[in-house]
Amino acid sequence: MESNTDSIQEPGGLALLTAAVDALAAEDLTRLPDGEAAARVLVLRRLLDRLEGQWLRELAGVDGRGAAGAEDGTPADSTAGWLRGRLRAGHTQAGGWVLTARALFRGPLGGTGRALAAGELSVTHAAVLACGTHDLPPGTAADVEPMLLEAAGRLDPPRLRRAVAHLHEVADPEGAETRVQRQHDRRGLWLSPILAGMVAIDGLLEPEAGEILLTALEPLARPASAEDQRSGAQRRADALTELARRALEGGRLPNSGGVRPQVTVTVELASLLGQPDLPGAEGGWVGPLPAETVRRLACDATLTRVLVTRHHGEDRHHCGHHPVIEPHGGHGHDPHPAQPDNATGDLAARLRAAMVLLPPALGGAPTQPLEVGRATRVVAAAQRAALAVRDGGCRFPGCDRPPAWCEAHHLRHWVHGGTTDLGNLVLLCRAHHRAVHEGHQRLHPPHRQQPTAA
Repeated sequence: MESNTDSIQEPGGLALLTAAVDALAAEDLTRLPDGEAAARVLVLRRLLDRLEGQWLRELAGVDGRGAAGAEDGTPADSTAGWLRGRLRAGHTQAGGWVLTARALFRGPLGGTGRALAAGELSVTHAAVLACGTHDLPPGTAADVEPMLLEAAGRLDPPRLRRAVAHLHEVADPEGAETRVQRQHDRRGLWLSPILAGMVAIDGLLEPEAGEILLTALEPLARPASAEDQRSGAQRRADALTELARRALEGGRLPNSGGVRPQVTVTVELASLLGQPDLPGAEGGWVGPLPAETVRRLACDATLTRVLVTRHHGEDRHHCGHHPVIEPHGGHGHDPHPAQPDNATGDLAARLRAAMVLLPPALGGAPTQPLEVGRATRVVAAAQRAALAVRDGGCRFPGCDRPPAWCEAHHLRHWVHGGTTDLGNLVLLCRAHHRAVHEGHQRLHPPHRQQPTAA
C-alpha cells in the first residue's frame, strides 16, 4: 500500500539518514553474537529517541511558521489536521505530537527538548512532561522543569505521570479548582456495536470515578489460577462484565420502565433446540447472539413462552412458540419455522427462510402474540442454595471461584430433555460455563468428589 508520504520528494539533507537505514535493513542479524545483538537494541532505541526529538524540533518549526501543507502548496487549517491527513495519524496522537513539539521547542520546556535531542530522555518521558505542564503558566512550568527532569531520570512514564500530577497541585494551587471542573466536564463513556459483532468501549473518567472503578475491578480481575491464560485486558473485560452481572442479579438498580433491569434475549425455539440454518438470538442492544451462547444463558434463567402468529405476506400465517429467556432475561421463538430448501443446498433459499424469522424491525415477518406464558425460573432459589452448599463454588477442575461468581449449569441441557434437579446441575463460574458451552468441554456428573473436564 502506498503511503501518503511516498509522493514527497526527499530533501537532500536526509539522504545520508536514508542510506544508513537502508544499510541497517540489509544486515544479516542472525550472524551477530548475542551480546552485540542486545546492545544494538538498546543503542537503536536511544538513537530513535534522538531522531524523534529532531522530528519534534522540526515539527515545531513548521508549526511556528504556519507551513503545514506547504510541501504541495495546499495550506492546512491546522498542524494537527495536516499530520492526520498526511500520516494517517489518529486525532489524539496528532494533537499530542503538536502539543509536545510546542512545549519542548517553542515553549517553557527547552531543557526537556535539549535532553531529548541529546538522548538523555525518552520521547515518552518528554511527552508526559509536556502534557502534564501544558496548562501551567509558562513561568511556573519553566521553574518546575528542573525538578521534573530529575524525576524523569529515575521514574518510568506511568510513575512520572503520577509524580507530575502531584507536583502540579503544589505548583499551581489556584488552578486546581479549574482543573477539577475541566476533568469533570470531559468525562464520558461511549459504547458502540461494531461490525465484528463486538461492542467497542471508549471513555474518560475523572480521577475519583477511575479510582472507584479500578478498586471494584481489581478483586474480580485477578488470575483464577496459575494456569489462567487470559491477558490483563481480557481479565479486566471479564471483571467489568461480572461487576455488571452482580449489579443486575442483586436487584438494587433503579427500575427501568417499571420493571427491574434485566438482560432479555429472544430466540426461536427451533434455534434453541439446535436446528441449523436459523438466525441467532436477538438481544436488546447489540444484535445477534450465537445459539450456543443462548443455550448457556438458558441454563440458569427465567423463561417465558410466547405463542405468536407470524404473517408471511398477505394471506399466509402460522403459529409458533416463543420462549423468553432472562438470564437475567430472555425469549424464544417458533418451533416450526419455515424450512429452507436444504435438499438443493440453495444458499439464497436458506437466506430467504432465515429472513422471515428475523425480528420485524429487521425485515422479518410481522408477528402477533397470541399467548404469553407464565415466567418460570429454570433453577429455583432453593435449588440454587442447595447447589451453593453442595458445590461451594465453581466445580470446574482447578477453579476456586465462590458461589457468588457462579451460574447453574445443566449437565444435560433441559432443551434436550435434561432434568432440573441437583443430580443434573453443577455450579460453574461464567468463564468455565462458557468453556463448557462455546468451548465444547465436557464435565462428568457431580456425584463424584470433583467433576473432571473431558
